[in-house]
Amino acid sequence: MKKFYLTLLLIIAAAIISYGFIGAQQSEEGDKHPDVDWTLSCQECHSEMTPDIYKDWEMSKHGDVDFGCYICHGDGQEAFYPKGTDERCGGCHAGQLVEFEKTKFNSCYDCHNGHTLKFHNE
Repeated sequence: MKKFYLTLLLIIAAAIISYGFIGAQQSEEGDKHPDVDWTLSCQECHSEMTPDIYKDWEMSKHGDVDFGCYICHGDGQEAFYPKGTDERCGGCHAGQLVEFEKTKFNSCYDCHNGHTLKFHNE
């Protein structure tokens, strides 16, 4: 009987691990920046393609200091994070990161707008 449960446990563990790898591959494949003219800067392209988002960034504290898009979103070729990630925020804002499991929030973006950086209710 112990052999049965051990075998079952190993099968379940293998399935969970496999699912994690498959899920990671799918998200990596899905998170690719659209093919663009890479000779243009992010700002040159997005000021025309997404002017409202660009303006939000430009008027933010990050825009004031010309904090590049790649810092939050990756370089677009090797890595691309369409929404940014809490880990990328933590690269500069480690002192402000919280343990989300201890709060009702799941992400920095639950409170902060990604481009203005203001709280959603401001």
